[in-house]
Amino acid sequence: SRFFLSDEFRIYTYNEKGSLRSASPPIKGSCYYRGYIDGFPSSAVTLSTCSGLRGLLQLENVSYGIEPLGYSPAFEHFVYRVRDGKAAASLLASSRPEAGPGGMTATEASGRAQGLNNSVFQPRYERKIALHLILERALYDYLGADDYVVVQKIVQVSSLLSIMFRSLNLTVTLSSVEVWMDNSMLKTTGNAEEVLAWLLQWKKTSHVLQPPAVPYLLLYRDQAAFVGTTAPGKACQSDAAGVVAVFLKGVSLESFSALLAQLLGRSLGIGYDESPQCRCPRHVCIMSPEALNFNGAKDFSSCSIRDFQTFLEQNRDCPLMRQALPQPSHHQASCGNGVVEAGEQCDCGSMEDCALDKCCTPQCLLKPGVQCSSGLCCQNCRFKRQHWQCRPAADEQCDLAEFCTGASASCPPDLYVQDGHGCEQGTGYCYKGRCQSPDLQCQQIYGRGAKNAPLACYEEVNSQQDRFGHCGNHPVDGYQPCSWPNLGCGKLVCVYPNRLPFTKMKGAIIYAHVQEHLCVSFDFMNGPTKFDPLMVKEGTKCAPGKVCLNGTCHPHSVLNYDCNVQEKCHGHGVCNNNKNCHCDLGWSPPDCESTGPFVGGSIDNPW
Repeated sequence: SRFFLSDEFRIYTYNEKGSLRSASPPIKGSCYYRGYIDGFPSSAVTLSTCSGLRGLLQLENVSYGIEPLGYSPAFEHFVYRVRDGKAAASLLASSRPEAGPGGMTATEASGRAQGLNNSVFQPRYERKIALHLILERALYDYLGADDYVVVQKIVQVSSLLSIMFRSLNLTVTLSSVEVWMDNSMLKTTGNAEEVLAWLLQWKKTSHVLQPPAVPYLLLYRDQAAFVGTTAPGKACQSDAAGVVAVFLKGVSLESFSALLAQLLGRSLGIGYDESPQCRCPRHVCIMSPEALNFNGAKDFSSCSIRDFQTFLEQNRDCPLMRQALPQPSHHQASCGNGVVEAGEQCDCGSMEDCALDKCCTPQCLLKPGVQCSSGLCCQNCRFKRQHWQCRPAADEQCDLAEFCTGASASCPPDLYVQDGHGCEQGTGYCYKGRCQSPDLQCQQIYGRGAKNAPLACYEEVNSQQDRFGHCGNHPVDGYQPCSWPNLGCGKLVCVYPNRLPFTKMKGAIIYAHVQEHLCVSFDFMNGPTKFDPLMVKEGTKCAPGKVCLNGTCHPHSVLNYDCNVQEKCHGHGVCNNNKNCHCDLGWSPPDCESTGPFVGGSIDNPW
């Protein structure tokens, strides 16, 4: 549970007179958790149960927050989608990847990392790095000016930071928090390199910083000339290990945690994802500039992993990378923490909670005659009946609903229609469970009647290489030009359906009359170096028999779609992402050829 909080976690406060006060955190023990959503193994959850449920649920490309509903006598909570708001500015805008020891770019590291001993990256012992976070008075006030509120937010940021580094087998722990009510402790004005130098100088005389913890100086600014800095690749050099980060006005905690992750990554020798050879297992990876604008779970790319391998090889005796017990302590089952772990049938939490639990004993065993205690397919200590829908389809055309099996408390793995299946009357393709039709994307912005613009409009608008028409953003070079074959994979251009001007969103818009069509393009005015959310989406149909991937219009065959639904599924179903038939209601898997009263689904999840 409190895997990212040090056992000695404390808060230090310097008041206006410079007097130091030390206190235990105003939070309960063992009420912070991380994990994933049942049935969505690629998701990430950070959750606090200290006073109601509070935290963040991150799916592949969307995040949801959960908070207690204030003054609710029924202890109600509300879940809301985290909208794409202001993001932390890109580090690439203020500092380029540095060369030299520990400061290699991804391309340099990929060459050096070949042939590294795999045990270097997958050690017998788990590695830890401890952080000491310092908040200046302005940030403390901006986050709520209350110890409990501020610490809750800082712990949430630390939790998000920790969960991003788990794929590197690196546990990031929060050692302590220091609050400066008097900013004379350290000069925090000047350029990035000057503030970092002052932080490293202060580090030598600090009374509360406990080595080997790395100091993170967190500042607040309405506007700033820089958003963060660190000495690249120097995390293992005690005299050079430190980070300065700026929390800009309006930035979300999720975006700020991504900024801190990039800074920590740079100090660990990880470069930015600028090489086209960098493979990302998710929509966006942590060291990509788009990560600061992107909601949802994030991971490290192949280039980041190679960089970190090189860093470990060069810093085998790193004093700051503490090694824990042979088995990570947060992986050891601890009965009574409310989390079902290895060797446990259930976990009802504290003795008080267990006294009210009908399914689980305080010894983390199911009570006699009980089948389950939790899960999407568990109700009143029994498995829900077969055919009970536990996860509805997220997309009517390209996602598939899941149903309880009657023999498990867990909802079956998330399934969707095989990538490349046609959707939206032939205007799009299914891709990762969503119908990626440019017509639908236009309707989501401009409303009913909008549709994808003809090629002539894309030629007119996307050839301009400006904010209304381009084929991508670069953090330094700005708007990228479009080659003719890839015009349909750049900025989304639509045919506007209305006579009245478009006023539903705040931004800039351009109208162009092309061959009797009123073409339209919208800009959120984020600037040429920021990610543009109105690009044509991955997997979108860009021409007959072609699909957009990585900004390029590829032949449809790149999706490896090989399902003939008439032959394989006898016209009564579709293929799922496991390439098995998912039969319509009333038709039996595996080939949808025979009928029955309560049949349907697939061999992966029969109804």
